[in-house]
Amino acid sequence: MKKKTVRQRKRLLLWLIFADLLLISVMSMTLAYFTSFDEVTNRFTAVPMDIALYETNYDALSERQRTTLIPNRLLPKDPVIQNTEKTDVFVFLKVTVPVGIVTNVNDDGTVSRPPQRQEFFFLKTEEQRRASATTFHTQQDADDTACWVELLQYEEGTDLQSDVRTYLFGYSVYLHAYETTKTLFDYIELKNIRQFEIDIGEPLHVMVEAYGVQADGLDGIEKNNGEDKAVLTAEQLAAIYGMLEETHAVTPTG
Repeated sequence: MKKKTVRQRKRLLLWLIFADLLLISVMSMTLAYFTSFDEVTNRFTAVPMDIALYETNYDALSERQRTTLIPNRLLPKDPVIQNTEKTDVFVFLKVTVPVGIVTNVNDDGTVSRPPQRQEFFFLKTEEQRRASATTFHTQQDADDTACWVELLQYEEGTDLQSDVRTYLFGYSVYLHAYETTKTLFDYIELKNIRQFEIDIGEPLHVMVEAYGVQADGLDGIEKNNGEDKAVLTAEQLAAIYGMLEETHAVTPTG
């Protein structure tokens, strides 16, 4: 193996010093390192951090079930994030859904809403599977403080004037090693749209992306409250995501 030149070693040293805050961006799984150094000995140590995005019920479907969408029929899709390493992490989920001008119809084919720009899908929780609305797990349980918190200021396409609309959520508490979040939602449902307003064979993607950052050492963020996990507000989660966005570390890799 060739020895690194002095210039290469300097570049590596500068990278290690700079890389004190990174973000994991995954479609399924990605590994990043959080690097610190000892000022006396100048030894560098890498702390492994890893998260995984799972959709257990969706992954159990056959390829035909995943790609054959029928209006008003629920399709399981249940994203969760797991911390797969020992480093505590804060995590985020971004969801992107398609938007277009379409007409809503009743089961008998009559028009229920005239043509208008809208999302093609409902995203639904188990509790709201019968609702004609998009719902997320954003309410704390009586015996659990963990929930998803919507970060409206970082969402795009909320006016429905582009081809997609994105949602962004932060998890209100950090994840210990091997802990898993609640699902953000549990089903997707294609709206009852007038036939032929969507080209046959046109792919309709509901994309889910997961992000994570180590919970220790973030300016102004206390991950614990006494012996319990601190419950972060929307403002605190937005501040964390904002720091990561400024480093350009939230650019998806998938």
